[in-house]
Amino acid sequence: MDDHSSSNEARQPPSWEAWVAAHGDVLARLTVPQRSLVEAAVRFVLATEGHPLMRRVAAFFLLHAGMRLSPAQVGIAVGRTDRALRTVQALSARDFLESIWGELGRHRQPKLSAEHAGPIAKYLIDHPGCTQAEMVGHIRSGFGIAIDPLTLRRFFKKYGLGVLRQGHHQDAEDARPFAWDAPGSAEPFSSSRRRWR
Repeated sequence: MDDHSSSNEARQPPSWEAWVAAHGDVLARLTVPQRSLVEAAVRFVLATEGHPLMRRVAAFFLLHAGMRLSPAQVGIAVGRTDRALRTVQALSARDFLESIWGELGRHRQPKLSAEHAGPIAKYLIDHPGCTQAEMVGHIRSGFGIAIDPLTLRRFFKKYGLGVLRQGHHQDAEDARPFAWDAPGSAEPFSSSRRRWR
């Protein structure tokens, strides 16, 4: 029975009290607000069972909370080296989130880039009468990129792809590069129409 009870004790996750016993000297050098913040972060890391991403989130928060905690102090709180935390400290919020997304294997929404201009030009040559909707569908299925018509027009203008359209006129610089699926209506656009960004 003693072997069984000792193995259960070994499996118990560390507690705040155990952390204080091991790192009381660090707490003694902190101000009262800093101690409260460090305690909350340590309890958070313990509650999330020390998941590496959660440790980084807690570290980023402590380093950017404006409480003047050093990377060494934060490292002790979250169980990482001060060297690793200097790297985290140097990240902007956007860079930090992008690094987490990268670790999770997710990526930002893909966008059309210069490398797509060639395959799109080939599609236009092979399908000279395609509509805007067909082109958007081709881009979605071929490249996995969802775009709106305005973005498509801007892409065509940027890379000069409008010249590949049937009936293109040089003097119509801002002409739409596609034939529309349906004839235009005489109704004005609603001012409450959602704008795409």
